Formats: sequence, structure tokens, C-alpha cells
Amino acid sequence: MDMLLGFELFLFFIVAGLFLIWIWAMVDIITSKFKEDLMQIIWLLVVFFLPFIGVLLYLLIGRSMKQIPLDEDIHGKKYDHLMKLKALLDDGALTPEEYEIEKQKILS
Repeated sequence: MDMLLGFELFLFFIVAGLFLIWIWAMVDIITSKFKEDLMQIIWLLVVFFLPFIGVLLYLLIGRSMKQIPLDEDIHGKKYDHLMKLKALLDDGALTPEEYEIEKQKILS
């Protein structure tokens, strides 16, 4: 009887763990932006209707389809800041030495 209780407890934790991974995948899909808008809906359907296989596929394939706007945003901000510095240099508000120092700060 005790062995049966231990086995049931083991199965409970396995099922609970799989359920938590499934919930995590659903939340990750909902809160992420994908390169193509339709992919978000497709991954939601796959993970919802094929819980175990869908989560595995999402972990192996789907996560690489997400957008990474942070990297693009950082480069865009650096470019904008450099353009403002160049305008200040052209207007004479910055000396060439000050411009180089500030440019190095932005690029590093």
C-alpha cells in the first residue's frame, strides 16, 4: 500500500511539472512578439491542442522565431545619439576632442 502511495505521488509531481511547463509555454507565446504575426496564433494552437509534443516543438523551433527588438532598439538609439553629437560638432557646440570622447562612450 505504501509503495502504491509513493507511485501515485511520483505521478502527481510528473503531471504537475508537465502542466507548469505547458502553462509557461502558453504565457511565453502570448507575451512574445514573433517575426510573423500569424506564427503566434499557430504556436498557441499547437501548444494548446498538442500539450506535450507542442511544448517540445515550441522549445526546439518556435523560440527561434521570436523577434528580438531589444538589439535593434539599442543600435537605433546609438545611431540617433551619434547623429545628435555630430550635429553639435557641426554647429560648433562641441570641440572635435569632446566629440571623440563622447563618441567613444556611446560605442563602448
